[in-house]
Amino acid sequence: MWRLINMKVFRDVWATILTAVGLTLALSVTQGWTWPLLGDARAGIIALGVVGLAVCGSSGWAAIGFSAKDPLMITAIFAGVVLLVAGVIGLFANTMPYLVVMMVATAAIWLVATTRHLVEGGSDARPVPTA
Repeated sequence: MWRLINMKVFRDVWATILTAVGLTLALSVTQGWTWPLLGDARAGIIALGVVGLAVCGSSGWAAIGFSAKDPLMITAIFAGVVLLVAGVIGLFANTMPYLVVMMVATAAIWLVATTRHLVEGGSDARPVPTA
């Protein structure tokens, strides 16, 4: 049991570190820090997207259950759709507002996912019925 809880904590810590890296890369573009390979909004969108995919891939499915009525899941899905739409439009438009929207949506997804893991976590957590 403790191994399972420690694994969830490790995943959340790792996801937090990767999210901070992605947001820092995007922030370097918005603030004009002139980092190599991050010269415009498109590069920031790509960097944030790649790191975001790494976060999703490394954290896995940490939730115990899925319910379409869960307000945290609804919020995360909405933020994910906003993130995807802003990323696709931003790749073509190459303007800063889409990168900023992606940064806010990424932070929102991280916050919602971490909150959900903290709320449902614990040694006596039970699966949520799906319906």
